[in-house]
Amino acid sequence: MASLMTGKKPLWQVAAATDVGKVRAHNEDSYAILNSAQLRGAYDFALIVADGMGGRNAGEVASRAAVEAASQAILNNARSVDASSLLRFAVEAAHISIQQRAEEHPEYEGMGTTLVIALVRDTEAWIASVGDSRAYILRGEQLLPLTEDHTFVAEQVRAGGMSLEQARHSRFRHMLTRAVGTSVDYTPDVVSARVESGDVLMLCTDGLTNMVWEEEIVRLLRKYRRDPERACRSLIDAANAQGGQDNITVLLAADMREIAASSDDEELQTVSELPTVRDPLRQVARWVKRISLRQAAIGIVVVFMVAGVLAWVSVARKPKPAPQLPPPPPVVDLARLRYAEPQVLLNKPLRGAPLTVDPQGRIYAMSEQGRVLCISPEGKLLTISSQPFSAAANPEIKPDVVYFATDPQGNFYVCDRSNRRILKYLPNGALLGSIGEGKLKRPAALAVSSDGSVYVIDAGRLTVFRAIPEVTDNGSQPHR
Repeated sequence: MASLMTGKKPLWQVAAATDVGKVRAHNEDSYAILNSAQLRGAYDFALIVADGMGGRNAGEVASRAAVEAASQAILNNARSVDASSLLRFAVEAAHISIQQRAEEHPEYEGMGTTLVIALVRDTEAWIASVGDSRAYILRGEQLLPLTEDHTFVAEQVRAGGMSLEQARHSRFRHMLTRAVGTSVDYTPDVVSARVESGDVLMLCTDGLTNMVWEEEIVRLLRKYRRDPERACRSLIDAANAQGGQDNITVLLAADMREIAASSDDEELQTVSELPTVRDPLRQVARWVKRISLRQAAIGIVVVFMVAGVLAWVSVARKPKPAPQLPPPPPVVDLARLRYAEPQVLLNKPLRGAPLTVDPQGRIYAMSEQGRVLCISPEGKLLTISSQPFSAAANPEIKPDVVYFATDPQGNFYVCDRSNRRILKYLPNGALLGSIGEGKLKRPAALAVSSDGSVYVIDAGRLTVFRAIPEVTDNGSQPHR
């Protein structure tokens, strides 16, 4: 029997389990548990979970490198910096370690990992997360998320562009927008949370959350609340029962204060020396026994009649709320918006669309013959399609369905709708390559972000595709 702590310090039981699942050949998840002795008393414990990604077993290498580097960073700095800084140091160390291994082993280039770290001291927990592995707190019957997924579909859900059900079945649900060790953003989200008596802290990879509904996770955590090891195994079994399509890792830390308190209370109730007091509930029970059945029925009827009259009076007297009118629209003083008189920049017949301007101020438009024109900010004609940008002169491309865009480097992108692809040209007019060939159905509007990612609206699939640039040995940037 656990002894009851008289103070507020939690009694933690920590457990972990991992499984390769039913589909994958290798387990690319890694985890670590650091106890109070290893942390020299700075924290009660630390939990670390990583879910690697990359071909040729590189995901396993990345997750293991991240966990090892993060663990060492925490052990080395646990007593010298605050919790938030310590977590950021750990993520940075994990990122550097993965990149170093990729440089030493070219076959691992492009590998990366998700990473979730939890530091716990007394009744406070600090969480750092990158990617789509998660941290939760079970409190009562609620599973409270402590992290947000860094994925394309999660960002769409938060922006209101996609429902949770659509995100759960989207083919892009595994597309990470942040990952440790890769060239994309690896900045961690760092949050803190209070730990209450009876809470269960859970860290897990998406092999659990993609397979098991949150209601079932809550049911199993509550069922095996007193046995975290069995709870871990039950959650993994549930994920495998639903198909086990990915590796599954679960770490649990259960605060046992409520269980310890209830156990001690049960023991105290057996002591005969406990003082006795008058029980008001027993007095009420004796009084109820003296009432006849007829008296009880009459009393119930009277209570309902009085309650009905009071309810009717409260409704009748309640004033009707005044209708709420929407606030008036803001008044915009258009007189303050001043522009110079419009002037003709290029005296040449152009189509009404499309039109775009690059960061250098060069203007791209289309002539009546369907040729792309490049115009300097001063109005000088720099390029006609057959020179650097010849895509619109291709007879296979219909002029009325050509869309184009530019990036900060001056590269030029043309929507080749008839061939279902995007053509990319260098600033000197050389064709660099195509994007989305074989994947796009009916590409329409496109845009390029500051990092070179290309976004295409596919009107045939009613969705948005994103192509991320990858730097190659010759310095070019093909997309994937």
